[in-house]
Amino acid sequence: MRLFSALFFFIMLAKTAFGQTFFPTPAPLLEQEVAPELANECFIFFENPGGDTLRLKWRKVEISFPEDWTVDLCDYGTCYTGIPAQGLMNAAFDTVQPYLKLVVQPGTTPGSGWLWFRVFEENNPDNFADVFFSLHTPGVTATNDGALSVLRIFPNPATDVLFLENPVGSPVPARLYDAAGGLKWQGVLPPGERATLPLNTWPAGPYLLQTPGKTRVILHTN
Repeated sequence: MRLFSALFFFIMLAKTAFGQTFFPTPAPLLEQEVAPELANECFIFFENPGGDTLRLKWRKVEISFPEDWTVDLCDYGTCYTGIPAQGLMNAAFDTVQPYLKLVVQPGTTPGSGWLWFRVFEENNPDNFADVFFSLHTPGVTATNDGALSVLRIFPNPATDVLFLENPVGSPVPARLYDAAGGLKWQGVLPPGERATLPLNTWPAGPYLLQTPGKTRVILHTN
């Protein structure tokens, strides 16, 4: 599986020193299991606390998902076939929340995907928020072995410490990579065990946790 590009982007959420305040809601990271053989809608909204007119642009940073999945994107204003490189949303004001929406059709194919977008104020690219979709499905052909890919990960986003917990009755191997593809941690969690990863010396940014059959995005923030 292709990892994030070698250029490391720090997470900067709603950087608003010289722009209008906005921020992703309910969080900059959406983790969602998508149902096989259905069209699944996955939303990240953008809060506009000031209520003034806000017009957002977005661009695609990195995406990865199984070839057999069909993934289309809608923003506040336009629905696209597939995922173009960038787009401009309609202007929003008052309590209206602009959004990015993925329509994910995994068919019968099990697997996982992640998608990284940068959303910024029109004419002010320095005022931006990075958002992530971390998606997975067991597919219709999955067996009970698929349970081995499920680790409990908390908190996410994380600040100082990240916990990995194995709730199933078999050992689960896992590897954690940074955005440049460097291996930060690897191990095998015995049944019922928990691993504690201190993050306070790691750079803020996105990380990828790989377990059998699944890749999940973890955000480390300051």
